[in-house]
Amino acid sequence: MANLIKGKPVIGNLKSTGETSSIGGKYNKVNMIGEGKIDGDVDCIQLKCIGTLDMEGHLKAGEIRIVGTCSISGDIQADAIRITGSVVASGNANFKKLQCSGSIEARGNLHSEHIDLNGHLITKGDCEVEVFKGRGIFTIGGMLNVGELDIKLYHNCEAKEIGAEQINIRRASLINHLNFFFKPSSSATLTASIIEGDEIYLEHTKAKIVRGKNVTIGPGCDIGLVEYEEQFIKVKDSLVKENHKI
Repeated sequence: MANLIKGKPVIGNLKSTGETSSIGGKYNKVNMIGEGKIDGDVDCIQLKCIGTLDMEGHLKAGEIRIVGTCSISGDIQADAIRITGSVVASGNANFKKLQCSGSIEARGNLHSEHIDLNGHLITKGDCEVEVFKGRGIFTIGGMLNVGELDIKLYHNCEAKEIGAEQINIRRASLINHLNFFFKPSSSATLTASIIEGDEIYLEHTKAKIVRGKNVTIGPGCDIGLVEYEEQFIKVKDSLVKENHKI
């Protein structure tokens, strides 16, 4: 997506209010209020949408702000994206920084340097993140590959595999929760086939294998096998069928 519309001149700014249809192009700023449709790829410095945006093409921007709903038939790429509402991309998603108070779905893979989640994140493919901090829900169709993972579970979360340097999974407080879009569930659980990292702390997690340097299994866990290099700690009310020092 680096050269979506290379060679096309900058058209200027795109502004629309109400129910409108526009063509793709290379813009400075795109501001849409109401119900908008764009046919074609868009490459811009800034895109702001308040309302509904339906786009047939790829979207590349320096900064994206969505208040409402946005549907993109292709890939989405931005330095920074802030979502209050919902975004669905039929392709891949690539961001430097993602702030989501609502929901985002990438039907391909998702890559970001930093994710701050207050809501629901869905990918059909893999999710690769350097720092992932969240209060909410995630559903990863492939592998979740993270440098630092710090999640407060609000509802059931899942990934096929999780690999990270630092993993901290806890259930969100039912009293002092900070998510204004979701109320935490008392049965929220993380499910993954394999969880692997250096420093691991898990609560309310189901996994076949947990492998790490230092592993702490907190309350509400159901783990088939723990393999650890240095230290293994387990609370009494969690189930670990086997554990081995490697």
